[in-house]
Amino acid sequence: MKIYTKTGDKGYTSLIGGKRVKKNDRRVEAYGALDELDSFIGLLKNMPECSQDIKNTLETIQERLFYINCLFALSDQTKSAQYAIKDDDIALIEKKIDEISGNLPPLTKFLIPGENIANAVANICRTVCRRAERRIYAISNMSEEQQQAAIYINRLSDYFFTIGRILAEK
Repeated sequence: MKIYTKTGDKGYTSLIGGKRVKKNDRRVEAYGALDELDSFIGLLKNMPECSQDIKNTLETIQERLFYINCLFALSDQTKSAQYAIKDDDIALIEKKIDEISGNLPPLTKFLIPGENIANAVANICRTVCRRAERRIYAISNMSEEQQQAAIYINRLSDYFFTIGRILAEK
């Protein structure tokens, strides 16, 4: 099977389910930004400064991003429940933020990314995550599952900010 199909040569792509949309469709923009975030997370989790706990959390996040991508790539939202982000998924991110924050001094100034490479990559993840969130909120008439995913993505940018701070200490 060839990797290229030539079906996108005129600026259209297929959603899951076969519906064709323009490549700049708001949903394609959203899951494209999430895909970019997932790639940067892959880079971050391979930084030697990342603890095993951070690496494990990043792997869990990557799994959730796969589901969130599906939520925005589905042409039939009636099938989205199987990809739904749960309250527990959001609570896990909040718990990790709180755990890490408990080991950090209070913020007293603005932070400039780049204390080291791991810190810089964590901040790239944060900014790409925020872009993905903006792309998600550009979509009108989101399903309940998509709205829950947007909340998860909002917490995720806070998580990347927090791990960026801890990685700056390494």
